[in-house]
Amino acid sequence: MEGFISTPPHSPQIEALETRILLVDDHPPNLLALEAILEPLGQRLVKATSGREALRYLLTEDFAVILLDVQMPDLDGFETAHLIRQRKRTRYTPIIFLTAHSREETDQVHGYEHGAADYVVKPFNPDVLRWKVEVFVMLNLQQQQLQRQEAALWMLEREVLARRSEHRFRTLVDALPLFVWAMLPDGAITYTNRCWLDYAGLEPAQGRDWEAIESVFHPEDLSRARAAWAEAHRTERGTEVEYRLRRSHDGAYRWFQGRMLPERDERSALTGWVITATDIDDSQRAIESLRATSEAKDVFLTMAAHELRTPLQAARGFVHLARLKSGTGMSPGVDRALQGLARSVDRMAKLVENLLDVGRLQRGDMELQTRLVDLHALLLEVAEHIQPLAEHSRRIEILAPEGLVLAGDPERLDQVFTNLLSNALRYSPEGGTIVVNAREEAGQIHITVKDHGLGIPPDKLRHIFECFGRAHGTAYGGLGLGLTIVRGIVERHGGRIWAESNGRSGEGSIFHVVLPREPRLPA
Repeated sequence: MEGFISTPPHSPQIEALETRILLVDDHPPNLLALEAILEPLGQRLVKATSGREALRYLLTEDFAVILLDVQMPDLDGFETAHLIRQRKRTRYTPIIFLTAHSREETDQVHGYEHGAADYVVKPFNPDVLRWKVEVFVMLNLQQQQLQRQEAALWMLEREVLARRSEHRFRTLVDALPLFVWAMLPDGAITYTNRCWLDYAGLEPAQGRDWEAIESVFHPEDLSRARAAWAEAHRTERGTEVEYRLRRSHDGAYRWFQGRMLPERDERSALTGWVITATDIDDSQRAIESLRATSEAKDVFLTMAAHELRTPLQAARGFVHLARLKSGTGMSPGVDRALQGLARSVDRMAKLVENLLDVGRLQRGDMELQTRLVDLHALLLEVAEHIQPLAEHSRRIEILAPEGLVLAGDPERLDQVFTNLLSNALRYSPEGGTIVVNAREEAGQIHITVKDHGLGIPPDKLRHIFECFGRAHGTAYGGLGLGLTIVRGIVERHGGRIWAESNGRSGEGSIFHVVLPREPRLPA
């Protein structure tokens, strides 16, 4: 304490600092006397004539010390001090009680119990009171000075850390296998990494010059890149664009994925841009090769399917003609052979049609002949057509209300449910009932096909609708195109299809088909 008292109240170190002293007394003459005593301290004096007024000041301001009269009407000094100590912000603000009546030791103890830093009885020595107040003023000023120094040290530390972080960041960015530019909001380039300079064969100054940068772009890609960057500047949003850049040592152009991302401050105001370019040339060429291979495969399959149609139709005609010419005189062995031949031709014809349908779906030219379809009648017809193929231990149960009508292509919808029911029979080797349930739900029709067969392994569920995707390999035949075609037809009708199964044999699968009642064809 002696050290603080001896410190000059207006030392150069804290000359710019100021604190406040709160004077609380219900008698204005007493406030004037206190003001005269404390004015030499050079601090702002705030006067309050009641405890409630003092509490209002404490809501908005901080004080080095409070001089509080004990005897006041309405809210006395002890009650006011109790309320001051209840608030976190003023819990430790020093309070000096002033009184002309309470001289007993018990009263002083009562004051200290209410948080008093000191208890002064009137009349008092003005110099002694000023010295006591000065101690708390100096403590407050020293605390402010320490806070300032702490803030300054923190800012200095942050600046040092920021410089170190920037150096570390630039070292890291220079080592990255991608190109990086930093720009101001107006597009002026402030930084570019070494990887870009080495690739483009540019000096550091050239690496920040837009004319030099654009000279590295492929002429066919430059306008597209400019348009993307202009749009990003206009909207202040990130963008991506692919372009080719010339490599300096051999003049070869390679594909890059360019990204432009905005930088913002804590108020979300734009402060700059970061542009990166990632080499995607190898993956781009691989994708182009795969695309070309896929297109060649699709063309081959389509051409092969078309070429197979004619001989298959001729074979079907010859089989029919042979059975017709032979009449009732055909031997049982020949009849069975012709029936087997007919089934093989029909199976081959179906495979050919599947290939053609897949080609139509991939090209997007599968046309639908839409009209009103009685779903109840359609499902019964499909079940009657397939039922003879099933063994007596299996049967198909249709649960669909009569008069359930939707708009769609009846032939294509027949193809959907024929495929689903055929699969249900094929993958139910142990028999069991196959239940087809159809119901209306909020303007849509929800059809489920449930069997009790092998089920679908959970890891295969998301692949069964892909081309050549089969849940159980080649053991059950087929090319794996049926569900691909089913999904394409359903989606062409504006619907969706999915499957559920736990993969346990005997618990089977459930296929869900949801179709709109009104036509809602995709664009």
